[in-house]
Amino acid sequence: MALVSALQTRLNDVMPRGFLPRLYILAVFVLAAVFVVAESYILYITKEGHAVALNSIWQVPGIQRAVTTSITTYMVYNVLFILAQVYIIFLCIEALVHKDIIQIVVVVVFYFICLVFATTRYISFYVYPSVAARMFTRDSNMQLMQITVVVTYVLSLASLSVLSLKLAHEIGWDVFKRLGADIGLHRAYMWHQCLMMLLKMDIYFIGSYLVQMTALVLKVDDPETWLQITVVIPVCVILIVGGFVALHDERRGLMSFVSLSMFLSVGYFIYKIYRVCEPGTINMPNDPYADSRPFFMITIVVCVLLVISTGVASAMCIFSFDSGLKEAIAYDKMRTRHIKMYAVDKDITQEQEPLVPRSSTLARDRFALD
Repeated sequence: MALVSALQTRLNDVMPRGFLPRLYILAVFVLAAVFVVAESYILYITKEGHAVALNSIWQVPGIQRAVTTSITTYMVYNVLFILAQVYIIFLCIEALVHKDIIQIVVVVVFYFICLVFATTRYISFYVYPSVAARMFTRDSNMQLMQITVVVTYVLSLASLSVLSLKLAHEIGWDVFKRLGADIGLHRAYMWHQCLMMLLKMDIYFIGSYLVQMTALVLKVDDPETWLQITVVIPVCVILIVGGFVALHDERRGLMSFVSLSMFLSVGYFIYKIYRVCEPGTINMPNDPYADSRPFFMITIVVCVLLVISTGVASAMCIFSFDSGLKEAIAYDKMRTRHIKMYAVDKDITQEQEPLVPRSSTLARDRFALD
């Protein structure tokens, strides 16, 4: 009983209060459940279709290898689509807990990118099918599931856009009350939240790019494989972690390094676009991007937009350091812990004092509203 009570208390602390936030979370969970079930079934059909094909048709070894490579590609993307839903749930809950307007809006953008991927997959199966995809052209279950995924993404975009706008209006006023009337502090907080959100998006999309490269393209005897493992992956991890550390501690030098590295990484992704679209590999027997080329192109374009945006946001955050935001955020966390410990039943709709410690000499003149 004590464990159950502790879990209920923890759940109440995490889950947002109010009808609209809980409706938003419920919608996200329902949509994620639909997507996970549909993608899991598509993954099952893909695996079963592959087994039937290898045992009955396409007995030529070269064609069998090509089909196996294609099926592996489709299965990897199925897993990435499922992981995207898990990551979206995390982003939504965290956005409501921290009352992050930018993150709530970006979740809708995340759904749009997933819709682009799902539409691209349907086109690659039923509009311009590859050799491996042709085995599913008469599979009504596969086609029905893929159409269901696309339609559900469209419906999710419409419903979550409406809920996000209402939540942004409701939370925006609360953030204004917490920050006070200082425009400079609001601007610093905006760039802080933008960079935080961009780094979280970097985690998934750059991570998915690295998974695609490692699992689908690179070979053991390819020197680029070891360059990817020893250089690209560690550098990506260092930049993302360094961005979080520099933002939290307001380290100008580290943030400058992250910003410059993000801009320089655009050259790497442009090189990868050239490699993916290299004329000497398209439609060739050993084309490493045979079935993954459209997905790779979408992923690389998203990564380019993300690293440019992350570089710009990092640079803007450098100018926002030492504005009092770091102290204000620390004070808000301390005040939140105090309320949870000594005033758990306090009505969250009550007027809150601005997000600035009253004992601060800097804050007393600039931010105090009374």
